[in-house]
Amino acid sequence: MKKTSTRTHFGANDFAYRRRGATAVMVAVAIPVLIGFAALTIDVGLIYNTKTDLQRAADAAALAAAGRLGDYETGNPIVLGREAAMNVTASNAVLNKTVTIENSDIVFGRAVLNPNNGQFDFVPTNVFPDAAKVTVRKAEGSANGGVSLFFARIFGKDTQDVTAEAIAMLIPRDIAVVADLSGSHNYDSRFRNYKQIDINLHEVWDNLPGGIDEIGINWGADPSSMSDEQLAQRAGPAWGFFKRIGYGDVNTPSDYKPNSDPGLVKLGYRSDWSNNELEGYLYDQGYIDAEVDAIMSGDQDDNTTDYTNRVAVALGLAEWNSGIRGGKWESAGIGSAGNGNTTIGGGEIVWVEKFGDRSIGDSASIWQDYIKNYVRPSNSSMAKANSDMRYQFGLKTFVDYLLNKRASHNKTPELADTPHYPMQAVKDAVSHLTATVESLHSNDRLSLEIYATKAVHEIDLTRDYEKVSNRLNAMQAAHYTQSTNVGGGILRGIETLTGGNANPAARKVMVLLTDGMANIGCENCTSYDPAGGARYAREMAAVAAAKGIQIFTVSVGTGSDEVLMYDVASATGGTHFHAEGSIDVYSDQLDAVFETIGGSQQVALIK
Repeated sequence: MKKTSTRTHFGANDFAYRRRGATAVMVAVAIPVLIGFAALTIDVGLIYNTKTDLQRAADAAALAAAGRLGDYETGNPIVLGREAAMNVTASNAVLNKTVTIENSDIVFGRAVLNPNNGQFDFVPTNVFPDAAKVTVRKAEGSANGGVSLFFARIFGKDTQDVTAEAIAMLIPRDIAVVADLSGSHNYDSRFRNYKQIDINLHEVWDNLPGGIDEIGINWGADPSSMSDEQLAQRAGPAWGFFKRIGYGDVNTPSDYKPNSDPGLVKLGYRSDWSNNELEGYLYDQGYIDAEVDAIMSGDQDDNTTDYTNRVAVALGLAEWNSGIRGGKWESAGIGSAGNGNTTIGGGEIVWVEKFGDRSIGDSASIWQDYIKNYVRPSNSSMAKANSDMRYQFGLKTFVDYLLNKRASHNKTPELADTPHYPMQAVKDAVSHLTATVESLHSNDRLSLEIYATKAVHEIDLTRDYEKVSNRLNAMQAAHYTQSTNVGGGILRGIETLTGGNANPAARKVMVLLTDGMANIGCENCTSYDPAGGARYAREMAAVAAAKGIQIFTVSVGTGSDEVLMYDVASATGGTHFHAEGSIDVYSDQLDAVFETIGGSQQVALIK
């Protein structure tokens, strides 16, 4: 018997129907998954963008807060920093909406270098903070609220908390102060510049030891009975005839007339002298007519040595034991004297005035050099400035001699305590810098390098800022040598800022000062070489730039090479400052420059 088949046969339409049914099932199953992916993609993107905006706001706020932490002169740095952080946050929109931060979102502290990893750790403190941590949040419970989600709401997730945190700090600096101590750093106190600037020879003399304030010299009068002008004439030390005539004109204007200055006496070579005040002084010293006539007569000047002896006796720096009957030597009871003629021989004089604490012999050498080799010649710097300065003796010309011929510390250390310019302006400016850095309560450190013909490292990098200013204050123009080795000074600064004592995390800064032109062409050169000096300075600036050292250059006065100083600063990403004018004007300018440099701390994010 034949069996009947029960298999069902489907046509093309039947298969299409089945596929549509299967697809519907798959779509029904996939839709929640697709929605989930959409929610994930869109909402995660939203969260990511929010995080990015929040981080940008936190970074800006932390930098703003840290940037005010050195501003002690304006007000409380913490208050200023907090205000800056809030203002900056409000100006950085998050998803095109303004956000705010609260006081608790701003924490101040100090950045402490971790020696194990070379990174900075943040330690909260309100005691002289140098760092700020700012948290910006969009979260439930904050004024900004959480981030409103879109598709995630399907799954019951309406908002997401997102926060960003940033820490910024004031970058500590290693600052090498590189100061020009060449001979030109006393030019603005000397006659050579009196036509260009109001020189201050009187102040230099006033600050030399041995004046009325120190040892009570009254020069024939009771100081209590003197007018202010008289006291000004009798402030610093004096010797012999200078005690009688005093300092003379305190001011030295561009039309200064040496021949009418009461503080100077003109004693020409091989010339008869006519000066009643000088003659009266010699008679008061006990000389008789024959001796006074000989002293005042140019006939005695057979040579410069005889002239030097005659001037020394006339000025009371030395006494003449003439041997002339009835003369001063006889009334003084001197056992042996000269040969009795009118020539003032070297064996007949006795040096009686000491300069400072030097011996009579050393003092005599100074007086002889002053008379013979400085006031008599026509080629001294003061005689070149005004030919009438030749043969003029007085306290002014002696101080000018000291600043010119005996400027170094080993010859006249007393000059370190005098306000000779521009050296004094540089000292004051560096003191201003150290005070500014001190006021920041930062981790900055200072060193001192000086240069003239040679460059010398003076003070290691230190936070004892007064050590730097005190050392410079104890120095003087031409302290060691005379010329201007700018390149050598930069080299000393590079060595300090890259040496073993340097802070590897600190910003490297050099402050280079000069009042003249580079004229030494290598580290150990001594010959005058302006072209080589400028080349060497530029070479050392390039080396500094390669080592990440920024150089601020400061030039003082009309004689400085501003082009070179601009090039040195520009090569290192630094800035060139220039100060000139009167002594008072450029002193004020230097103070402003050094306040700018001292307060120009940079900030950086450390998280």
